[in-house]
Amino acid sequence: MDLSVLVQALVDGFVISLFYILVAVGLTLMFGILRVFNFAHGEVYMLGGFVTYYLFGQFHMNHILTLIISMGVGGIVGLVLEKIIFRPFRDRPFNGFIASLGVVWILQCGVGRLFGVVDKDVPTVFPGVVRALGVSLSAEKLGACVMGVIAIIAIHLFQRTKTGKALRAVAQDREAASLQGINVNRMTALTFALGSALATGTGTVISPLFVVNPFVGHIPIVKAFVVIILGGMGSIPGTILGGFILGFIESFSAVYCSIGFVSAMSFLVVIIILLVRPRGLLGRED
Repeated sequence: MDLSVLVQALVDGFVISLFYILVAVGLTLMFGILRVFNFAHGEVYMLGGFVTYYLFGQFHMNHILTLIISMGVGGIVGLVLEKIIFRPFRDRPFNGFIASLGVVWILQCGVGRLFGVVDKDVPTVFPGVVRALGVSLSAEKLGACVMGVIAIIAIHLFQRTKTGKALRAVAQDREAASLQGINVNRMTALTFALGSALATGTGTVISPLFVVNPFVGHIPIVKAFVVIILGGMGSIPGTILGGFILGFIESFSAVYCSIGFVSAMSFLVVIIILLVRPRGLLGRED
């Protein structure tokens, strides 16, 4: 393989990995607390894209301010979903999963009716191309990478705070955490707010690279599920590791295979890993 092609594949893999990780981490937080998959997480990501399209693209609001507002919208949506949909099904995970499928249709249809189903383009935030060592990378992708790295570092630091430790305690043993004085309802609400804010924030960062429509959330949510299962369900370090593995597999597969085989190759490798490590790379034993 030519050196420039190798470096380009590495760079592209890093970009793809960060995208998958940012979507999957919020989903991992939710699963760690409630042991239920929020299948509507992709639609929350989609909302971030629409917020960006209108505030940044149509009303020319500052991009950082748009990001803050987008994450605020995501946090509010997360609080509402946790309170109305997921808290009543806390001890019935399968029912919660089915309810989340209903939320998918409600958000898709609602957004489609309000804003239409035609693809919308978000203007470029960082114009230009960066070239080094024979590799070309759009400034837009570079900016998204920087924001993604900052978000991952912030998540890591948050886990070390008192609130982060309380969240981990609830994830490990809800009853024991409650006996220690931790407000479980508050922690679950906070988890959904943070996870949803991450999703809409990712939608804001990524939307200039793709189109925005009511159905853009289905691919990210499928990839997020793969990343979470690969890394170990409920493990944030596992999610980050799984995201990098999946991203680099897809990037290097694109070099050797046609586009149609990229996903097939990534799923094949995931299946092989799960045959060796059924609980995922960093999954905990029960």
